[in-house]
Amino acid sequence: MKTSEPAYLIRRIADTWIAADETFSQFYELEHAEELEPRCPPELPGVESAQAPFFLYRPLSGHEVPRLALLGIPYSGGTSIRHSSVGEFVHALREESWKKVIYPSLSQGGNSSLYDIGNGKKLLHTASIQDWGTCMMGEQPLDGHLPIEGETVHPYQRGLEAALHQAMHQQTRLCCIGGDHSITYEVLRRMSEISGNRTMLVQFDAHHDCGIDAIYQENPSHSNFVRHLLEQGTVAAVVQIGLRGLRSAEQMYRHPGLIQIPAEQINPDRVSQVLNEVRQRYGADSAYLTFDLDSLDPGSFPYVDFPIAGGPTWQNIRDCVTAALEVPILYQGMDMVEGQGVQADHRIPGHYEMALRMLVYMLDGMDRNQRQHSMLACPDTQDEGVLSEAGVSGNSHRREV
Repeated sequence: MKTSEPAYLIRRIADTWIAADETFSQFYELEHAEELEPRCPPELPGVESAQAPFFLYRPLSGHEVPRLALLGIPYSGGTSIRHSSVGEFVHALREESWKKVIYPSLSQGGNSSLYDIGNGKKLLHTASIQDWGTCMMGEQPLDGHLPIEGETVHPYQRGLEAALHQAMHQQTRLCCIGGDHSITYEVLRRMSEISGNRTMLVQFDAHHDCGIDAIYQENPSHSNFVRHLLEQGTVAAVVQIGLRGLRSAEQMYRHPGLIQIPAEQINPDRVSQVLNEVRQRYGADSAYLTFDLDSLDPGSFPYVDFPIAGGPTWQNIRDCVTAALEVPILYQGMDMVEGQGVQADHRIPGHYEMALRMLVYMLDGMDRNQRQHSMLACPDTQDEGVLSEAGVSGNSHRREV
């Protein structure tokens, strides 16, 4: 009978570390090693660390610096719905994720992964992720910077700027959880200032968010941020996927850099074809993915402020997101927005499973996208067992419990 070895760190009890093998059928007590300590998230101005991170996952200090960082932006000031609860979405989604625990690997960077029972797919197995926390809703810009005349100072600005600079410093991709869709405008605007890239925005949405209003059209909001991005030249082009429903005449908008795939026409092949054509035609050297939860049919996820029925199946949207992240272009970041929140003392609705599952596929696709581009840049680079010197897999450093 083959002897199993510790594979995943599952718990720390006082000064004792408990590990499990690959099948979670054998458990071991490990000796102390510095490499087994969790990697602490960076202390960022304007960002409050999560008491319990997404998926209860904490990478180990012996692992590589995370490639993907999760950041909550609980902002609802850009929506036209009074008393909207979208600012509470990140808290509810994080709590929903605690039902799906991910354990860090002992022998190499990576983790125990999640399984999609529907298609038997293993997700996030190689993903190097970390929850950086949630932006505080203060109003002080980073380092006391005073905004120029006419510039709007958002209450999450300090935390977002700190997270973007940290992400650039350690080559991590920022994955934001909103909040209303106006946060995409701020993320892309500030990301463009830092990187200078020609970015293609890949937007999954039931609405085209290019509205014109006689009074409020000059202020970027959840309903017009795409128009502002295009007219300011912040993005090279915008590809909108999943649009549907009726619109009034004044709600329609046309721009040379706005390409749309209606819900009735979306499939993975179509998404791949259009994105490849757009990145070449507009000279985009990077991409950013934004996912509005109203792109899902209300039967899959009804907790949005502006639901539109008749959407594609969840499986179709999932496959289209996967296809979008497989296009050969480097994604600089992503966000998920416009989900309604629930109070912490209420039971989280079962439909939140669909939002969480979509987030997992987005993170998994982002991880594969980053790894693919890393291999193209450094073809000889291979993952190595970063904890091999810790002795956690040797019989002399563990005992079965």
